[in-house]
Amino acid sequence: LPLCSLAMSESAEIVLVQVREGDSSLRHVRELLFEYTQFLLEHECDVGSFQDLEVELKELPGRYGPEHGGAMLVAYRSDSHYAHGALSVHRETVVCKDGAFKDADAIACVAVKALAEEGVCEIKRLYVREPYRKLGLGALLTRAVIQQAKKSNRYTSIKLDTLERLPFCIQMYTKMGFKACPPYVPNPEGDAVYLELPLPVRAPSGAPQIEEMAGKLIQARNVPNSEVSDVSVSSLIQAYQLHSAISRAGEIIHGWKVGATNEAAMQRLGIASPFRAPLFSPNVRRGPCPVAFEELGVKMSALECEFAFRMSKPLPPRQGRACVPNTAYTEEEVWDAVECLIPAIEIAATRSPSKFPPSPETTPSLVADFGLNGVLVLGQPIKASLIDRSTLSEATATLSREGGGKGMSAEGKGTNVMGSPVASLVWLVNSLSSDGITLEEGSIVSTGAAALIPADACPWGEKCTVKGVLGGLPAAAGDASVSIELSEA
Repeated sequence: LPLCSLAMSESAEIVLVQVREGDSSLRHVRELLFEYTQFLLEHECDVGSFQDLEVELKELPGRYGPEHGGAMLVAYRSDSHYAHGALSVHRETVVCKDGAFKDADAIACVAVKALAEEGVCEIKRLYVREPYRKLGLGALLTRAVIQQAKKSNRYTSIKLDTLERLPFCIQMYTKMGFKACPPYVPNPEGDAVYLELPLPVRAPSGAPQIEEMAGKLIQARNVPNSEVSDVSVSSLIQAYQLHSAISRAGEIIHGWKVGATNEAAMQRLGIASPFRAPLFSPNVRRGPCPVAFEELGVKMSALECEFAFRMSKPLPPRQGRACVPNTAYTEEEVWDAVECLIPAIEIAATRSPSKFPPSPETTPSLVADFGLNGVLVLGQPIKASLIDRSTLSEATATLSREGGGKGMSAEGKGTNVMGSPVASLVWLVNSLSSDGITLEEGSIVSTGAAALIPADACPWGEKCTVKGVLGGLPAAAGDASVSIELSEA
């Protein structure tokens, strides 16, 4: 979602719900698909001859049911009562124009179904209602349904067909990596376009315990007040393998965090360089927002004010490793891919209290535990074009906590983060590149603690307000702050 290009006057959390037999959401899906049909007719599509929508509407979820290898997702606002108690597969906060989310009806839908061709599935029925278009929801639903296909581990390819007269659709799919393929189903439209995206097959890690630990961590993150006692990995390489296993299980990577970004932190953890960890949805949120202690795991590590960035284009891996001359990304190349700077607060927390406090012996296990990410809350984005990146080393970060009858504050600078938040971002890009990983367009990157309040100054379960402010930025940057309401456990 291109946050910097929208009127930032309202935000809403969107929940994607998987439709099941007998769900009340089936009525909304039928309404959406009826509108979808009207949309096709408006674009002069021959709906009646090949879409078979009438039968599909009667049999929903039908071929999109999980028992047939399919999935159907419908999007609601999180405050819609239809989202409560439903099988939620993804949550994401979007920034929208005034009044766009004026009601709590279903907003959009998408589906995937198996094709007759072995190992191939097809995206169908992507539709976003008129008031909610141009907010990035089409791409959001497409990514989510691709994750559902990956999660099934039965497909090696996902296909779709669209029309040349819908160039905005073709552009979106192309940006997501879809490429032209031969026709695979009949289509009477003369301008039909067929696209395909290869899907990675979940390969055995060679260490079954990694897959088992990944499942336990996912469960612990999704169940309040849960802990995992046996996250035991012996190296950062194994920790990164566990992160990959979590992603293979269908969890959506929203971005990345960098940890241990100063010498003192690295010495305490017994590592020679920072570490990285993926930020999984829904651990990334838009502030101001409430956060319950029970969501964070079982033990807090710290409150951190950070410089975060959002990427405007992907940075794929380069040939060779980052340490080989002429293969590492330069600071200029990385900055050219930054869309905006975002003030952020990370609550560092663990689901593995037996590995706490951090030490050289427990560091790999704590990195495996989502890199100690409890939640990352973002403020309003600031366009990169307004920022002189050379000044970010001297930009200030202030973090304050109010509650429990006493206050606490901490101050820091960009120099606390590898000398500059941009240096931390460049390190992450090259660390991912050396392991064959793309930093995707739209990814959020949190660069490490510029200001920090330790956990002993924020007692577990004590209600408080936390605010972070970035200073020393151009006046045109506006309000560079973010806040969280921590609620009692």
